[in-house]
Amino acid sequence: MIRRIQFSLNNANAGKLTQLDAVLTEATRVVNLFIQELWSHKDFSSKFVDFKVSTWLSARSQQALGKQALEIVKSQRKRKKKTMPIFQKQVINLDSRFLDIRCDQNSYDVWFKLHSLGGKLILKLPARKHKHMLGLLAQGYTLKTSGRLRKCGDKYFLDLYAEKAAPAPKTEGTSLGLDCGYKTLLTDSNGNEHGTELKAQYEKISRKRQGSKAFKAALKERDNLINRVVNHLNLTDVKTLVVEGLKNVKRGSKGRMRKKFMNKLQRWSYPKVLAKLSRVCEEAGILLVKVDPAYTSQTCSLCGHVDKTSRRGKLFICSACGYETDADLNAAVNILNRGVYSPPALA
Repeated sequence: MIRRIQFSLNNANAGKLTQLDAVLTEATRVVNLFIQELWSHKDFSSKFVDFKVSTWLSARSQQALGKQALEIVKSQRKRKKKTMPIFQKQVINLDSRFLDIRCDQNSYDVWFKLHSLGGKLILKLPARKHKHMLGLLAQGYTLKTSGRLRKCGDKYFLDLYAEKAAPAPKTEGTSLGLDCGYKTLLTDSNGNEHGTELKAQYEKISRKRQGSKAFKAALKERDNLINRVVNHLNLTDVKTLVVEGLKNVKRGSKGRMRKKFMNKLQRWSYPKVLAKLSRVCEEAGILLVKVDPAYTSQTCSLCGHVDKTSRRGKLFICSACGYETDADLNAAVNILNRGVYSPPALA
């Protein structure tokens, strides 16, 4: 299991941050030079880049950035995109050749030494330990020697990675289905609702001016709420967790829904929910099964009849057999049945 740990580098002095910015800006330019060269030669299968470009960055840096460019090009081809990609992010992948980590040496908890970048530049950057890092280390995770340097807005960060062996999969326990929704974040197949407060948070986000500090703070509150809800799920006796493999839920909804509701729906972050569930299951040895989400809310979990008119808001009343239940609970039971009694449609 691998977990990311983010460190802020913004405690460094202005001079160091200026140098850091110069490295990231030049790295972005160099990655794009490599992409242009690879694309012009239709080189989409090499395992490494065997040429150099004009830059003050070191040969080691060029090697690392060339690999980064190659991964971008291969990803573009894999997605069957015919246009040459343009790298716009300011991100550098670092391994042990560029990064030394020192802890508890003076007033700062952590020091990162960046070297071999080019131009005889050596940067010593301070950072603070935090709750997330200490929590992972207490759980037996160990820090890897690789990391990722990046700039987000006007802030600088270094991401490290912590690793721990995954526990053995559970061999005993029950199966549980989860329906992920907008008004109620999660409804399980036992009839329990989790995260009913998320709807109010989406509405709060929709009232903020996009891009403002208040907007970003509200998004962070939403993410913290999602993590809290998932962390509080009682999965002690669960061996298999079945969820919908939701993808592109909001695509094609423009024009079919009121603009005001669409603004709120944009803040429903189901990918974050699925990602958090995946991490929790991995750490607990629970098998996470993703099934095809088609018609789970329109199918009667008792008789199997499919009719979109059977769902009436929060209520589900089967048009064939008359079975009446909570609509989200009905969907959760259908999701569970697909994962337990049918081969999973999605990996």
